[in-house]
Amino acid sequence: MAGRPLLRLSAVCSLVLCAQADAQLSKWPLRTGSGEIRLIDFNAPEPLVGSLIPSFGLGGSEDVNLMTDPAGEALFVTAVDAEGKISVRRPSGAFVANGTGLQGNSSSQASAIAPRPCHAGQYYIIHHDADAHRHYYSIVDMNLNGGNGAVIEKNILLANYVGEGLAISRQLHGGCRWLLSFRVEDGSYRILRARITALGIGEWTEIGSCALGGDPKWWSTLKLSPANDRIALSMPGNAPASAPDAVLWDLDLEAGSLQGMHQVALSQSAICGLEFSPAGQYLYFVGNSDVMNVDFGRMRLATQAVEIIDPAIGWWLVSMECAGNGRLYVGARGLSTTTLAEVRYPDAATLAEAAYNHDAISFFGWGMIPSLPNSIEGEPPGSAPPPIHADFNVIALPGCEGHRFVPTSCLATAWEWDFGDGWGTDIAEPVHHYPVGTFTVGLRVTACGQSFEVIKPDHITIEGIQPIASFQHPDTACQRAVVGFENTSELATGATWFFGDGSSTDTYEPAYAYPAHGTRTVTLVARNGCIMDTARSVIEVLPAGLPSFHTNSDPCDERTYFVNTTEGGETYIWDFGDGDTTSTWYNPVHIFQSEGAFEVRLTTEPGERCESTFARTLHAGYGIFPVAWFVPNAFTPNNDGTNDVLRIEGPGPCQSPVMSIHNKWGQLVWEGDADTGWDGSFGGTPAPEGVYAYIMRPRLGDAKHGWVVLAR
Repeated sequence: MAGRPLLRLSAVCSLVLCAQADAQLSKWPLRTGSGEIRLIDFNAPEPLVGSLIPSFGLGGSEDVNLMTDPAGEALFVTAVDAEGKISVRRPSGAFVANGTGLQGNSSSQASAIAPRPCHAGQYYIIHHDADAHRHYYSIVDMNLNGGNGAVIEKNILLANYVGEGLAISRQLHGGCRWLLSFRVEDGSYRILRARITALGIGEWTEIGSCALGGDPKWWSTLKLSPANDRIALSMPGNAPASAPDAVLWDLDLEAGSLQGMHQVALSQSAICGLEFSPAGQYLYFVGNSDVMNVDFGRMRLATQAVEIIDPAIGWWLVSMECAGNGRLYVGARGLSTTTLAEVRYPDAATLAEAAYNHDAISFFGWGMIPSLPNSIEGEPPGSAPPPIHADFNVIALPGCEGHRFVPTSCLATAWEWDFGDGWGTDIAEPVHHYPVGTFTVGLRVTACGQSFEVIKPDHITIEGIQPIASFQHPDTACQRAVVGFENTSELATGATWFFGDGSSTDTYEPAYAYPAHGTRTVTLVARNGCIMDTARSVIEVLPAGLPSFHTNSDPCDERTYFVNTTEGGETYIWDFGDGDTTSTWYNPVHIFQSEGAFEVRLTTEPGERCESTFARTLHAGYGIFPVAWFVPNAFTPNNDGTNDVLRIEGPGPCQSPVMSIHNKWGQLVWEGDADTGWDGSFGGTPAPEGVYAYIMRPRLGDAKHGWVVLAR
């Protein structure tokens, strides 16, 4: 751990705490100066220190832990080595299968163990890398390997940039637990929680913060009170020495929320180790420093009165826990000795009655480092009651928003609600609006593979004037066609309609066009104040084709080519708008006999579906002669540069008709097209003035006759 010595008395952050002696762990792993691990048993009248577990945790200075069965016997023990790797062993020293290589740190105080909900015999091990400031978790299954256990998943990253402090709450009402930790950010401690569930450990949520006048430390200790109604966090980096050493919050356990922050000054020493007394009356504390004489003391929580128990307990201290014998133990370190100091009666009213003993448990060898275990605060091993899965709370929402139903089981995977008024749902947290009356509410949940049910008779009573919702509508409607809904409700002052396709309105009697076909359930909520009644009915929305078309024609061509782009049609009727004809072709071709604007209509007749029509106005007929081509009625071929040549006028890109000029005796005077034109000559000499006849012959259709005057 950068910035502090590796060899110091240290503990994983929290332990089972409550007023009864059997609410604490009765066996601890204890680390020696060489790093090897012993088990210490607190069941005897005086604690018994066992033999070494050979080669376990060699070179590590902190982070040991264990999990016990309901009888208090150790199931497995964890310890970190000099390489920062954690291994998992049976108390005999044998590895559990796949039990090596868990990510850790040789100088991290932090790890924690909790049962995995819905998986008997499985446990989450939460472990910490103090260099990278990361939490991980792994899963051990003690049912495997002939009962010797196996790690089935390891090194699942849980959080980045978090401190060493970890605490696990006792089981919540619905079967989960809270994992609590903190991070250091912007000169503040940020308290975090994550939910421990059957599927894993969830996302972190910040639930509180505390700014301080010094340097927040990543190795601060985080503790839960025995009743799980308080959290304490040490602040060893706060300055000056007289500044607060710890901060406390009130904890709403079920909600996982903090209130009422209190900062308390405990000592002139830099305080790191904290522990609540078994009955929760005192907060014990110990200093952490390179000076020999740090304080060990306690604060009465009711009055915040501080008592120093030992002003010279040792140096570099942090380990402090209550044990299964009801006593509190704290590391006590001198120049050549290492002991566990004991407070025999931690909740005693006076220090004399508390019976403090600095040298209660002595160890042979220099540098004995008694790192202590962390388990579940306030819950004896194996004592968690069965979760109450089939239960719920009801929240009356403000205004006319109804009632929200909140199931208490966090392990449920399916819900069946019966609201007692003929309605129900499978939504996890539904909102329901009741009519007037008294209603029995039922809930059936599936949790941990089993079914659970609760019925609460006469649970909700609603008073007021009861509207009666009713409405009428056609049994069927065509897609995209407007359908009217008639509101026939009684005693209603307002209404909300839900059309069954995600659309809604507060119009009392709406009209609506369904954009898509299918069976839709229409819901009407009739209101009188906040009292509501609901009526539902089914409407069948029949599919309709979506007709559309465009044209693909040459403007010089008299034919108009129609391109059908209809969706969902089966048969088609075309009306070209010129009174000429209709067509049932898919892509018809039509000749407009005159120029003009024509409204063309395409109607689909899709069998069992609904008829639908699409209309578009076309400007057509420009390819038809004589509309597009014409001849001026006079010209003056006198070489003055104006109107000297008689030409056929019309759309330039289109092919010109052929024109012939005849004199009054019917003789052919000239023949040509728009590109040539008549210059007023006949046989190489100027033609006489007068009236001449012309004939224009188009590519298709009849010829056009007319007269033109030649004037010089």
